[in-house]
Amino acid sequence: MFLEAILLGLSTGTYCTMYCTPVLIPFLCRSEKQDYGRNAGLTGVFLLSRLAMYFILGAVFATLGLLVNEYANPILTRRLSAFAYFFCGLSLLLNSLKAESNNGGKCRCGIKKIPHYANDWVTAIVTGLAVGLHICPPLWTAIARSVFGGNGVKGFFYFIFFYAGTLPFFIPLLGIPFVTKRIMVIKSVARITQFCLSIYFMFFAGLIALIFG
Repeated sequence: MFLEAILLGLSTGTYCTMYCTPVLIPFLCRSEKQDYGRNAGLTGVFLLSRLAMYFILGAVFATLGLLVNEYANPILTRRLSAFAYFFCGLSLLLNSLKAESNNGGKCRCGIKKIPHYANDWVTAIVTGLAVGLHICPPLWTAIARSVFGGNGVKGFFYFIFFYAGTLPFFIPLLGIPFVTKRIMVIKSVARITQFCLSIYFMFFAGLIALIFG
């Protein structure tokens, strides 16, 4: 059963990277302090927050009886994704604006003091939780198998092994400081990219999808 969980994670890890790397790469490249420890810490906090959201979803879905279906409700998953995009974009936007400020003062965009909760660590937590709201078919399968695959302990470890199977796809992110310290222009490009992504996530993938989707 645990081998199945690992293989499920390994074979579908590209789903995870598809949702996570557009958020993580600009955010990590833009980070003011470029060192390996901080980079690994922010990545770890993001991934742990995403895992926490998965456990929350599993508990809620099991309580509501939504896991009795073989396939996820497409309307539910679209709305959850829209909420995820909005809050992820909002967090990235605040973090991007804070990066432009000088020691918490007035930033060049004209906005006064940016809230302290827009720092990198809080952003990693919020974006990790938000990305966890994207329900892909492999995730739905893993949640259903962990809930109905036996007792609670087995189900818990099934999901842990599934999640561990997706983690190798994130290993390249640990080398970001190696690149950013040698190609300085990447940080500037990452700042612009993060700002543009935040606007796209908030309005186009978030609000518009919620209102008209």
